[in-house]
Amino acid sequence: MIPAELILTLQNVPGLGARRIRTILNTYPHITEWKDLLDSNLSVVDGISGTLIDRIHGAQPQYGLSILDRIHELGARFINISQPVYPALLKELYDAPVGLFIHGAGKLEGDFIAVVGTRRPTSYGRETARALSHALVASGLGIVSGFARGIDSTAHTAALETGGLTVAVMGCGVDVVYPPENRKLYERLLENGLIVSEYPPGANPDAHHFPQRNRIISGLSLGTLVVEAGLGSGALITAVHALDLGRGVFAVPGKIDSPRSEGCHNLINSGAKLVAKVEDVLLELQPPYSAVPGDQLSIVPDLPAPERSIMEYLNREPVPVDRIAEDLNTDVSELLTTLLYLEMKGLVTQAAGKRFARAV
Repeated sequence: MIPAELILTLQNVPGLGARRIRTILNTYPHITEWKDLLDSNLSVVDGISGTLIDRIHGAQPQYGLSILDRIHELGARFINISQPVYPALLKELYDAPVGLFIHGAGKLEGDFIAVVGTRRPTSYGRETARALSHALVASGLGIVSGFARGIDSTAHTAALETGGLTVAVMGCGVDVVYPPENRKLYERLLENGLIVSEYPPGANPDAHHFPQRNRIISGLSLGTLVVEAGLGSGALITAVHALDLGRGVFAVPGKIDSPRSEGCHNLINSGAKLVAKVEDVLLELQPPYSAVPGDQLSIVPDLPAPERSIMEYLNREPVPVDRIAEDLNTDVSELLTTLLYLEMKGLVTQAAGKRFARAV
């Protein structure tokens, strides 16, 4: 197996890129020393120009060792694409990262879905992301997102609230907290989730890193759910990568005049699955998932007070919304909004005539 320090040094060569590094590793899979690599005939490697060969010869092999020392200091780890622990789904990317830096107590094993969206969500977008993330985790899925403000942070937080696994894919080093206001979320992820990056420790959150990291978000996931996104949102890049991989793309509709939902509406018009409840996602995944009543029951005690009171009131027989509002002494419009969130979580079902019943 090619040593990690050699791979890390190659990653630091300007212009080499993940695909060319993989080609080098595939051409010379038994190299274990930097000197052996320099003595090999790199000109036969597809895509390696004379300029790149000169840059490889000018690289400092101690760079890789210094990064390994830093990883050890952090308590993080580095995995490369040739190792069995490297996620199989991510390998399907044509430009899959050669290696990943991983920090945190969680594991990359299991099935994940990406939940992404705008950095400036409406209250509707934030609550919808929270409700759907709760339900997806209750059904056995982990949540992958980008640690950004807004929908990303909401999805990570909801997964942690439900006791599920969540993976934050960073556009900087795994030891860099960006945005800085997410410090508490970062610390929670270290304890109960994962922070992942293709960039070495200490790497700054440069603007071009974020579109690049989006391919990893979709690459780790069975599908990508876009909750709220404008036409210029980076979440749409994640959705495009998912489409390129032949994986499901899901979008939550918003108000027809909301700029923050225009991207979602365009996705739906282009064939993305419209999401009104969690089953709209679960049943489209490969393999298909279903809501698991036993798991969902475990999140009922953690519901906000208005949702919990409704769950305690309802049974398996559908009840008209007017009667629920009267019995619970609450406004009908507010009640309908809360019932929508519960329906998205798979906890409530709706029958004809705006009648509602417990699903679990």
